[in-house]
Amino acid sequence: MIQKLLLVILLAVTGSAFAATPDEEAIAGIRASGAAWTAAFKSGDIDALMQLYMPDAVVALHDQPKLKGLDAIRAYFAPRIGKGKVSFEIELEELEVHGNIAHMVSKYWFTLEPADGGPIYREPGRSALLYERDTDGRWKIRLDIDQSTPDVSFAGR
Repeated sequence: MIQKLLLVILLAVTGSAFAATPDEEAIAGIRASGAAWTAAFKSGDIDALMQLYMPDAVVALHDQPKLKGLDAIRAYFAPRIGKGKVSFEIELEELEVHGNIAHMVSKYWFTLEPADGGPIYREPGRSALLYERDTDGRWKIRLDIDQSTPDVSFAGR
């Protein structure tokens, strides 16, 4: 009887005994956005990739000029995606949600084996992403900074 009463109180307070907290829902949405980014990149679907960025997003990749806005981001990625076998591993280091803004820091290991038989490209590094929830509730990239860093390498992988 006491357990049943506690369950009724829990349902009344939370709306569900198993309801996800807002942060859990946000984190799931951000992870889904990241998985969609990887899938779009691997498949070469530039339109799907662009749907994952805010209209005035900024992308800053090492050894590249800063990209601002969807046109610049599209122009950079369009000739580079879907061009071979891609491996993109991420080790999440930090993910925090603050209302409609979230930031993520992760280590990454990127490998591209070009379909044309060209040299294999390997890039380890660290990324910092700022996500923003759009008016439809979707988490999109506002800022993406990738960099080489001496503490992330392919050694031992």
